[in-house]
Amino acid sequence: MNGKEVVERALSLGEAVHGSEREKAILKLIEGSLDREVKRVPVRTKVWEVKEFHVRVNGREVEASLLPYTRGYAEGVAGKDVVLLDMPSHPFEVKPLYEGLMNREDVKAVLIYDSGKLRRIAVGEGKPSAFVRERVREGDKVEIEADAYLKDAESYNLEVTVQEGESYIVLGAHVDHWLSGYHDNLFSVEILLDLLDQLKRLNLKRGLKVVFFSSEEGPRCCTGSFQHPKEDTHVMISLDALFPSRVVFSATPDLWRYSELFSLKRVEMTTPFSDHFAFVTEGHPGVVLYNDDLIPYYHSDADLPSETDEAFKREMTASLLRFVKALDSVSREELDESFFRFAESRGVKLKERRGALVPYGLVTKLRGER
Repeated sequence: MNGKEVVERALSLGEAVHGSEREKAILKLIEGSLDREVKRVPVRTKVWEVKEFHVRVNGREVEASLLPYTRGYAEGVAGKDVVLLDMPSHPFEVKPLYEGLMNREDVKAVLIYDSGKLRRIAVGEGKPSAFVRERVREGDKVEIEADAYLKDAESYNLEVTVQEGESYIVLGAHVDHWLSGYHDNLFSVEILLDLLDQLKRLNLKRGLKVVFFSSEEGPRCCTGSFQHPKEDTHVMISLDALFPSRVVFSATPDLWRYSELFSLKRVEMTTPFSDHFAFVTEGHPGVVLYNDDLIPYYHSDADLPSETDEAFKREMTASLLRFVKALDSVSREELDESFFRFAESRGVKLKERRGALVPYGLVTKLRGER
């Protein structure tokens, strides 16, 4: 099977929650499609199981999606003790809104409407809350029943060694996904699967690995990548939430010069919200290529294949091959020197890269930077 065929089968499985049997089913599909040796790297994670879930409005069941990782039973009146919200402009605004409402004793639950889409936006444990397919009106009687819980689980990452070496360029993509999850993140899986043979023909000086990660989503971001071995990494490239037809080049500053190889939306200091960041915290150069043009479909059941995916895939393939070749020709010493020069330009004197970048909103900043 080629990458497209693997992903078509993965899509047919439905939502693949972190640590779930469906996540492992996708990993098995990937493993079965490869004609080369694959290493399984065990991952200790959490799985979220929804045993029973119902939203009833005026006694009638309506389509809804439970917000991870809320649970419990609530009965109330919409617009009073059941708060009605419209989807905010950015998905990351949902959690602080929810947390603020949970501080109010008069709030029993929250319902969010987003033009008929269902979403999974993780808000943490709390009173049962959901996205609803249809708009609920003030005064409607609402009943929410959610028997759901997090439990310990075992999964694994799949590591494919394309070429042996003393240090490795690592390309990765996570396989778990909320709801339909095509662009976040099965499309990236498809790109990497179809890229493997071309990567092998590059005949690099350095080693090259491709990793398919478990549990990027979850109560803790990037559980799979944080548990993956990293000591022999040259540079880590994560593909995550790609969407036609441009990328945000979110990277450690020593890699910014390579952004010209891609169709760009912008260049930014690396975000902590993808699998590359586990490598960055250990002191390695890293980048995630994503596109926040996906926001209208992010973590929703409307994240489905589009007509422009195939052309964008060809463009991304060509750019990634050029990027890998460029990284093969630069030494780690050069990259480190560039990183330390950047830190000095920001008034920060560093002795090492490990732990040098810390989360700062949606991106990161240098530890000690004002």
